[in-house]
Amino acid sequence: MLLAHLDAVPGLRRTDLASYRAEDGREWLDVSIAACGETGGYAVHEGRVPARVDVVELICSTPDGYTAALAVATGIADLLGWEVVDSESDEVLHTGAAPST
Repeated sequence: MLLAHLDAVPGLRRTDLASYRAEDGREWLDVSIAACGETGGYAVHEGRVPARVDVVELICSTPDGYTAALAVATGIADLLGWEVVDSESDEVLHTGAAPST
């Protein structure tokens, strides 16, 4: 469900099984899908998508990239019923509705 959603986001291209990047000519944006460990840390592993996804990290480099990242993050949050949290301020920027079952 998450991968199909990200595959359909205009301007993103998959670079690995669990990684995406903005297409050439767009604001720089990197999207990584990961699972948290027991201590809350996480790592992205090339060549595989974790069985359980706990975090999708979006990294950008400009204010316009941040706007694009926020749009992608909001779509993910709405899909999965997650929150979008700014890692710098810990501010919750958006809360998605609980997914329907």
